[in-house]
Amino acid sequence: MMTQMNLYLISDAVGETAHQVTAATLLQFPNVTPHVRTFPFVNDLKELKQIMLEAKAQQAIVVLTLVTPELVQWAQDFAAEQKIPLIDYLSPLTKAVEQLTHQTPLRKPGMRHAINQDYFDQMAAVDFAVAHDDGQNIQTFGAADIVVLGVSRTSKTPISMYLANQRLKVANLPLIPGTPVPDSIYQLKDVHFVGLTIQPERLAAVRKTRMAAIGLPSPNHYTDLSAIDTELVQARQVFHKLNIQPIDMTNRSVEEAAALIMEQIAD
Repeated sequence: MMTQMNLYLISDAVGETAHQVTAATLLQFPNVTPHVRTFPFVNDLKELKQIMLEAKAQQAIVVLTLVTPELVQWAQDFAAEQKIPLIDYLSPLTKAVEQLTHQTPLRKPGMRHAINQDYFDQMAAVDFAVAHDDGQNIQTFGAADIVVLGVSRTSKTPISMYLANQRLKVANLPLIPGTPVPDSIYQLKDVHFVGLTIQPERLAAVRKTRMAAIGLPSPNHYTDLSAIDTELVQARQVFHKLNIQPIDMTNRSVEEAAALIMEQIAD
């Protein structure tokens, strides 16, 4: 039989710490159905009072992750007076560390999620790379810092994601046999083009491994050495048209290729 209960998580940040610890605890009670409400960014007594009064009315267990001593003390006193079950996850450990080290805690909310502009730039670049992976949203390739081109299995996506984590906006486009490169690519301005190539035998081996991993038969046209030769010739024609000196990925890691690209754009 399932037992229901109310949980109120009160935090002066986003409440993720309370969520994680509470979730770990509730795993020990498979027959309990919790109704969890989260109250983030609680930083004044008036708001805290309203939440605690509601918790009392709902017979809820209150979980605190607050760093302001005055709010914690008020909540503890009110909970004791009103017989509200209250768990304060941060204060006991904070107090123990303070006593042992003789260091004063900062008592600054949300430090685990301190976010600066650099973080936002990185996340924006990663989002851009995901949205422009494998030729998606080609109409906005012009917003990229870098456009990576290459035939299938030349590490376009891993390189794009690596560069995105360096705060660079990267789009990548697969060069597909029989599918011409859109004219819009040749018209792009103010982007750095990167071409990826590889020795045919190495590419055939990589593709065969990929086919085996997903349970598809090999050999086939995708792994055929003659077909691969043709793909790479067509790719070189595109690189020539875009004035790209391609990077050979035969014996080069993603990190090495990315470092080379970053050197190129720094010049």
